[in-house]
Amino acid sequence: MEWLNYMVTIAAPHSKDNAQHWFRYLRKYVDKCGISFSEEDVAMLGCSEALTPFQRVSVKAAFRDGSPTREYIMGLNHKKTPEEITETRRRYENLGAGKR
Repeated sequence: MEWLNYMVTIAAPHSKDNAQHWFRYLRKYVDKCGISFSEEDVAMLGCSEALTPFQRVSVKAAFRDGSPTREYIMGLNHKKTPEEITETRRRYENLGAGKR
């Protein structure tokens, strides 16, 4: 329950207007999912009125195995290889070329 209080009283207000900060707060806990948190704990956080609608939706997705949100959060501190950077650049260049 200590993590729940932390997320409601500190993390949610500090990251209310910044999704990237919110995902960084979640990153601290997503690795430990299944060890320190029960589904009930995650559900309680997801229903908290202290969180914005975005925060409530993203917290539920962050603790669900295989969700794109969880994969994104897990990759936040992952050092990118040159190949990954090149591939990302190619994808964005291709997206931009179609809009011209």
